Amino acid sequence: MTYDFHQLSPHDLELLVQDLLQAEWDLVLEGFKSGRDGGIDLRYARYGQNMVVQVKHYLKTGFAGLLRDLTAEAIKVHAIRPSRYVLATSVPLSPANKQAISSLFGSALPVADILGQEDLNNLLGRHPAVLHKHYKLWLASRAVLDRVLHSDLVTQSEFQVEKICATIRRNVRSDAYHQALEILDRDRVLIISGAPGVGKTTLANMLLYAHLEKNWQPVVIRRDIAEGQRFFQRGASQIYYYDDFMGATFLGERATGLLRNDDRAITDFIEMVRASSRARLILTTREHIFGQAMAASERLRQAGLTGHKMILHIGGYDFGHKAKILYNHLYFSDLPDAYCDALLASDFYLEIVRHPKFNPRLIEWLSSFNRVHTVPPAEYRAFVRNLMRDPSEVWLHAYEQQLSDAGRSLLLALYSLGGKTEGRILEVAFKALHEVRAARWGLARRPDDWATAMAELLNAFIRPSGAMSFEVLDPSVIDLLNAVVRKAPENAVDLVVGSADFSQIERVMSLAAGGLSDIWHSLRQSGPAVADAIKRLLNRNGRLRTFSNGTFLWSWTPGSRLAAVLPLADRLRTMPMLGLVRETEAAMRASWETQDLHVNDTVEALRALERTTWSPLRSSPLEVEITARLIEAAGEGVRSDELREIISALDLEGPENTAALEALRAAFERSRRSIAAEIGEASTENDFNGLREDYELFASSLGVDVAQELEQIEEAYGEYSGDEERRAEEMQDGYRDRQRTDRATEDSVRDMFASLRGDRGA
Repeated sequence: MTYDFHQLSPHDLELLVQDLLQAEWDLVLEGFKSGRDGGIDLRYARYGQNMVVQVKHYLKTGFAGLLRDLTAEAIKVHAIRPSRYVLATSVPLSPANKQAISSLFGSALPVADILGQEDLNNLLGRHPAVLHKHYKLWLASRAVLDRVLHSDLVTQSEFQVEKICATIRRNVRSDAYHQALEILDRDRVLIISGAPGVGKTTLANMLLYAHLEKNWQPVVIRRDIAEGQRFFQRGASQIYYYDDFMGATFLGERATGLLRNDDRAITDFIEMVRASSRARLILTTREHIFGQAMAASERLRQAGLTGHKMILHIGGYDFGHKAKILYNHLYFSDLPDAYCDALLASDFYLEIVRHPKFNPRLIEWLSSFNRVHTVPPAEYRAFVRNLMRDPSEVWLHAYEQQLSDAGRSLLLALYSLGGKTEGRILEVAFKALHEVRAARWGLARRPDDWATAMAELLNAFIRPSGAMSFEVLDPSVIDLLNAVVRKAPENAVDLVVGSADFSQIERVMSLAAGGLSDIWHSLRQSGPAVADAIKRLLNRNGRLRTFSNGTFLWSWTPGSRLAAVLPLADRLRTMPMLGLVRETEAAMRASWETQDLHVNDTVEALRALERTTWSPLRSSPLEVEITARLIEAAGEGVRSDELREIISALDLEGPENTAALEALRAAFERSRRSIAAEIGEASTENDFNGLREDYELFASSLGVDVAQELEQIEEAYGEYSGDEERRAEEMQDGYRDRQRTDRATEDSVRDMFASLRGDRGA
């Protein structure tokens, strides 16, 4: 495989050459300061020898630029008089090129000691261990990327060669990479969690691409876990990647979905991956969303997801790591030299690296000319300081001053849909919201508002996502809109009243649930209009749900309607909302006479009732009625998951519950075999703990004998424990071997950034 080294910075190339020559010559080369080396990058000075190695990149200027600058280097070489001088460059060199270079140095540089691009590739072939260490070469190699582009499972829109190369070459591998790889190799499943912009997606990409080099088949999941299940091939080497798998910013619709078996789909797929030695799964999520999901779903808590999770923190980046992130972004950026010079002057880059709000996403922003081109170079440093101090201010200025009213309506509509949706759905949501905002605030409307707003936002705030779908350009756009709604809570009223689907209302409420009293106050002030909007959407046949093959209307059930409206009424506490609850309760009672009971939705309605604290809601006799109806349904026969939900939700103590207890005991006996099948699927500590708790629940609540099942659990756990202890020892040994002692100092960072001065193409 041939490399052109375009994905390496001068600093990267210098380290590569050092490792190659050390491996080839079996000696240790000293490294010197980048940018002010006096003609020396590497040196071997022992036993009377004074061998010097000079490394030249010249990515853009090529041989002409190299030959021009080597004239000055020749003067330095004659001054230091090394016993041997070696020149290594990433530039392709013909025999004539090497002869021309040698003639500049005379006898100080024979042709044999001139190493061009071809010679470096030859050394890489001789020393594959060096190649593996310098991951940017093989992660961004054309051969690996071509395999991705021609995969039947991945579209070119997801893996573009240019996008991958631009991303990989800026990345800096940290200790988090090794930790993540250990978890992935050990458990086959990895959840990367952390705050926005901390580097979750970057780390996930590095892990994904590392597997591509080994011929693993990538499957990037875009919509839901069903995509991964559809492409799963038992025995094949497949690595699955699901970015932001618990939602872009809020659980919103997914919070209810998790309680309606979306959580089962996730846990089932995780178990499928765990059971295959040739499958891996990488998931990313924001930490606060992960916490909300775990709180909402008993099934997720029992699935042992926390054991597969690693949390990224900005504090996890040390000084040297931050410096390399900034250095790589600047070197490979499209910023004109005037902007780079502004960052280099007076060591201003050190202020950025030390900044408490240092964030890889901000670094990407400030190094993108497309995003800063309106800022004159003379004002660039002030712009960077403002960006680091308050990143949302940059977005807010564009949102408030540069977008049309229609553009803001479209962006708010996409925000209320989770930041990603199909175009046909976005258009309906936009028109509904824009109509409400125009009427409420006297905004001008035009027939072409949709087309104008789309053209205005496309590739600036939003981007295409697959066929006829759109998403926010970057997760920080969602952060912007969070700030917009917090700053002007009347936006929350607009979003609720102008919603086209119930999931939009839940997303707004989830933002308010974060303790933002101003939003609740605004919603209560518009009580009748808010209640009317909620009622309108509850009375539809269903709500939108998105799957791998599209977005569909998901039917409401009487239980799901009540479970959805109760928490909203409990927080809003307005008379119109109380009236809506009473209507929904009456509809549920009426349905029992004509419809089969949807057990899990009815359990969720019961739990929603139990969680309410507003006294008018607590005074309803419906809890008793629902309990009786669930017990009746259990006696008629239910699935094992429905039985667990019923048992966990009901109070079965006391002689008055004897009949209910007998009915549930009989239901358990009918489901005993299917429940016991889960023992063979357990593969983590939390799995076994969850199974024990389940059987203890059945035994304590129903009075059934589960000794045989508990014995089976302990036998399976014994086998698991032995394997786990061995894996833990291996992991600890590997950690000790990989501990790093290198600590970057301020001087070494200055030396690294010195190579950015002048032509970054050199």
